[in-house]
Amino acid sequence: MSCTCQQNPCACVDGPAQPCPPTAPPSKCDLYRPGVANVWVERGCTPNDVTAPGICLLDTMSEAQVIYSVERDEKARADLLTVTSDAGLRAIALNVPRLPVVEETDAEQAQHNRTNEPASNPFYAVFRGQPPFAH
Repeated sequence: MSCTCQQNPCACVDGPAQPCPPTAPPSKCDLYRPGVANVWVERGCTPNDVTAPGICLLDTMSEAQVIYSVERDEKARADLLTVTSDAGLRAIALNVPRLPVVEETDAEQAQHNRTNEPASNPFYAVFRGQPPFAH
C-alpha cells in the first residue's frame, strides 16, 4: 500500500490515515534570492555556483551573535533587512546602534593633540614658541 500526502491532516488515498511526513523548518532567510551576494547566506557547493541555495547563517546563530554583527558591520545591518522577514531580526537591524569605529581613548587623544595647533602641545605652551634657554 502506498500513501501520498494530499491533504491536511494527511490521509492515505488507498488506506488508513497516516501522519504527514516531516517537513524542513522554515528558514529565517526567507527573502533571500539565490545569486544575490549577502553576508548572512553562505554559498552552496562551489564558489562559482551562484544558483546553489547556500546556508542561512541566521538559522545557526543566537540573537546575541546577530546583535554583535550588526553593531560592528553596516553591510550586515543592510543585508539583514533584505534577507529576512522575521520581525525580531528586523527590529534588531533597525534599533541596535552602531558602535563607534574609533576607540574613545583614541578620540580623546586626537582631540588633545589637535594637529597644527602648537599651543596644544604642553611643552610648546610653556615657552610660548621660544626655544629653551641654555643655563
